[in-house]
Amino acid sequence: RRRRMKSQIFILSLFYIITQEEESRIIGGQEAIPFSWPWQASLSFASMPACGGAIISPQWVVSAAHCFKRFKKASYWTVVAGKHDIDMMGVAAILPHHGYNSRTKENDIALVKLQQPLAFSRSVRPITIWTSALPVFRECTITGWGSTHGPRINRLQEVNVTVLPPDVCNRYYTGRIRSSMFCAGNEKGGVDACQGDSGGPLSCYTGNKFELAGLVSWGVGCGRKKRPGVYTKLDIHAQWLTKIIKNSIIH
Repeated sequence: RRRRMKSQIFILSLFYIITQEEESRIIGGQEAIPFSWPWQASLSFASMPACGGAIISPQWVVSAAHCFKRFKKASYWTVVAGKHDIDMMGVAAILPHHGYNSRTKENDIALVKLQQPLAFSRSVRPITIWTSALPVFRECTITGWGSTHGPRINRLQEVNVTVLPPDVCNRYYTGRIRSSMFCAGNEKGGVDACQGDSGGPLSCYTGNKFELAGLVSWGVGCGRKKRPGVYTKLDIHAQWLTKIIKNSIIH
């Protein structure tokens, strides 16, 4: 029976990886200094690292809705926080945005509730949500454990990307960039998120702290010319996030 269960978990893991398509999209970056991004989380499906996320409160992590498109059962998922190297915490609930559209990839955001609250420290800390319109040409940082140019890596990577104007993004992606998205990178390519980085944070420095402005959502390839990464906007989802977390505390 135990052998059959292990076999089923392996098949589920394999199926999840194979079916990630263009959505599961750090190229051109470098290894991050340990614990320099304490809000970074790793989400594992059936014990295999699958997506990134960001800690926004003691018991909540925000990630991309498409990570859970096929498998929403909380017991299949675990979350890692406070680790520069990948290590493992149980998930109590997964709440994709009610307006998520898997075809257009609009509102590609989900909340993940942890079974136990995190103990904040130097290495585990939440990030504040960016609540105003994100200026174009602003330089921000994406982080993740996803593929660089080969197999998945086990050291957190970071790379700076530039927020591009909506008309430029829509020219590159033939009108596919909706109001809940933005793109970031550069015209020549070479810097991007990649396989396994989905749902990970795009963090922007405000002058005295970092704020969470975007989540890795989708793209075409990794680091290609005129194919910048596409991200979910956090400012337009701030109210939704706050409402769910507050209601959870009340109930």
